[in-house]
Amino acid sequence: MGTNLSKDRRIKMLEFLDNIRKLHTDDKSIISINEIENYLTEKKFGLVWEEHAERVDKELETQIPVFKEVKEREIHDNREEKYNFLLEGDNLHSLYLLNKTHTGKVDVIYIDPPYNTGNKDFKYNDQFVIKEDGFKHSKWLSFMEKRLKVARQLMSKEGVIFISIDDYEYGPLKLLCDEIFGEKNMVTSMIWQRKTGASDANGIATITEYILVYAKSSDKELWKKTFARNEESFDEKRYRRTDSYVEERGPYYPDNLDRGGLRYSDSLNYGIECPDGTVTYPNGRTEFLNDGWTWKWGKEKVKWGLENGYIEFEKSKNKKSGWAVKYKNYLYVDNEGNSIDRSAPYKNLILDILNGEGTTEINQVVGKKKFNNPKPLRLIKHLIQLIDNKNAMVLDFFAGSGTTGQAVLELNQFDGGKRNFILCTNNENNICETVTYPRLKNTIKGYSFEGKKEVLLFEKKLTQTDLKNVNKIFEKVETIKKEQHDKYTKFKTSFKKGIYELYGVLEKNGKTKPVPANLKYYKTDYINRCSDGELYISEQLMKHITEMIQLEYQIRLDQQTYIVLKNDEEKDKILLYIKNLKKCKRIFKPSFVFFTTEDMRKIQEIEIEVVTIPDYYFTEELREVGEL
Repeated sequence: MGTNLSKDRRIKMLEFLDNIRKLHTDDKSIISINEIENYLTEKKFGLVWEEHAERVDKELETQIPVFKEVKEREIHDNREEKYNFLLEGDNLHSLYLLNKTHTGKVDVIYIDPPYNTGNKDFKYNDQFVIKEDGFKHSKWLSFMEKRLKVARQLMSKEGVIFISIDDYEYGPLKLLCDEIFGEKNMVTSMIWQRKTGASDANGIATITEYILVYAKSSDKELWKKTFARNEESFDEKRYRRTDSYVEERGPYYPDNLDRGGLRYSDSLNYGIECPDGTVTYPNGRTEFLNDGWTWKWGKEKVKWGLENGYIEFEKSKNKKSGWAVKYKNYLYVDNEGNSIDRSAPYKNLILDILNGEGTTEINQVVGKKKFNNPKPLRLIKHLIQLIDNKNAMVLDFFAGSGTTGQAVLELNQFDGGKRNFILCTNNENNICETVTYPRLKNTIKGYSFEGKKEVLLFEKKLTQTDLKNVNKIFEKVETIKKEQHDKYTKFKTSFKKGIYELYGVLEKNGKTKPVPANLKYYKTDYINRCSDGELYISEQLMKHITEMIQLEYQIRLDQQTYIVLKNDEEKDKILLYIKNLKKCKRIFKPSFVFFTTEDMRKIQEIEIEVVTIPDYYFTEELREVGEL
């Protein structure tokens, strides 16, 4: 992993190198000496490991990565919505191209990388890394570093990444993430209880895993806007009292207006007149005295509180003045009269979601398939819902069986969100073709299954206020039942830990409700950086421009609503029929295709947007091969 080198030793070695440099002035020696010097002076704090090159790194040296659409696997079930994408191939290849189309655009990343346990769960250059491999940690870190560095570039300003991991690589991964995302950007390390026990464990049974959470920004104020808050987290039972303001402020509970032992100030040590004319000071004193006690509010705020019913007096035998002064904490407003949404941050402990659910879910959607430890839908849904953005772009570049994609689709169905996903996975053992794609397709189209399936349609934690208006909740539940009556065999309600839930139940041999959505399926491919003589590299790359445009804009280039032009001939043809393009929203053109002022006037008359195909798709590659 790395060795410690004291500052004194490093200085001595650098001095020794200077002496060698004076004796050996040939180019080869100077280059070698400089390399040694760079190694000695580079950063030594943090995680250090032996770096390894992957097969895909070598391929990128001689070939240009592209995407190739598998058109027969396109799903187009919702004309009004954007497309989701399934990218088959090495995820570093996919990330390389996503860095061109989605830099700064991804709001949520969830990944479940190989845990590197040595039990045939991590392949490096097509070979399983075994427990006895002395470089197993450094190979894994090299593998992860490349991908996480790109992931950070893809994250939006409010972007958050969730990374599942267990004990084997938790420590190295934490240090690696601190280096890539920034130690201050770590939000938390979530603990997930994935099973209830392990009777065959040696010593102590490990029943938990971790989910590291990092944000693109270290701005804690931005985090308040990024992360959803748990509206069911506060204890409404505390709000038991009511007054004449209950309709607008809700119930309240009283709290002492005075306090001791914290930052004494004379300005907060003054007398307040009680209902019987007695003047009381903090701590129930009847005169000014510095005993460390003060009021929490200043004179002006107390005056406002008395005038607006935010302060009350209680008789007290323990106070010398005979009175305790208290302020009211209302449920619906703060102590300045502003409306408030009482909630608290979600906690980093996840319970009641067992890993075994994941296997059951795959079997229901695509039949029995051999896939080790797929993550449960409820876990991924919970993580996505921690982000307060129902329009989030969600990326999973270790997509495996496609749990993240199904979670996004079902969440949108549940809460009306418009989230989209991009999944990257390889096709080892044909998993992408026989598990991931069928799972997404069946979720979108609806699928038949054996056994009973329950779908959550409504949930609400019942508070005291809700119980007073319980008829409204029952009316809402009945409305949902009427709207969904033809989609489910029956309905089931549950009330546990104060949470009321309504489920739609599908009995044996049932079929799930379709989730209309759009999906495109891409495979990774390469173009040789050396032209084969038939076509210029630029001409070959132009054949794959469509995939890049569709990916970036999440659309379907159907040459009707969205049109792509690849040369002047296609431009001239479009202009001949411009009046028939009333359904067209956008035309994409290369930078070398130009419209005249008159052409643009005609296009703008029917409100078509013209977009120049971004040069950043392949400019760097064309410059390298000398075609730019």
